[in-house]
Amino acid sequence: MTATTVTRIVAARIAASKDGPPGTHDARWKAAQEVEVPLEPTPLGAQPSAYVQAAWADRKHGATPSARAAAAVVGGVLHVRPRRAALNPSPAITGNNVFADACALLFPMDGEAADLTTMGDAARPVQAWHWRAGTAIPFVLRATGLGTATRQTTPHGVTVESAWGADEWTVVFSRAIAEAGVPIRSGAAVPMGIAVWQGALEERAGLASHTPAWLTLELPA
Repeated sequence: MTATTVTRIVAARIAASKDGPPGTHDARWKAAQEVEVPLEPTPLGAQPSAYVQAAWADRKHGATPSARAAAAVVGGVLHVRPRRAALNPSPAITGNNVFADACALLFPMDGEAADLTTMGDAARPVQAWHWRAGTAIPFVLRATGLGTATRQTTPHGVTVESAWGADEWTVVFSRAIAEAGVPIRSGAAVPMGIAVWQGALEERAGLASHTPAWLTLELPA
């Protein structure tokens, strides 16, 4: 379907197939509505490091203006597919001062609207499903504020598939709805954020493009 700029993502219910879960370019994604999501640079003044604030004062970050996203539920598993342009891809960390492209999905741990701009707080943490180019297993991070992200040990139930082609990255995050963690339920509306990093621009950690407010991910009943 044609992408439109909205803040609501409606997950399609897709029948299970002998071909397995829908990959990055599976034809079954045509049944899901893809939406275009505006992104903004993460605020430099909110970076927890004074060094980063000073070093990047005259540098550009958060250069990705938008991403496209679609979601589907297949056999009790949620799949979310963000896509974004990558004219100068950085597919892996290959040395010092080389940064890989990346993207993440963010959720409030209690299923309600924790503060996205501060990455939650002690009372309302957030969880991030983080993919980095060149890796096959995503990181799952928990944060209670800026600069507090810690990795969850595996297994954490989140898987990822990625592909680069036609000057764009396509990533599919998957997690069983019944898996422990972020409360995802059939028929529910879940707050979700998206962040992307351009490795060629040395974006990493808190320097990224992101959704400044929560999107709404709606799951089928």
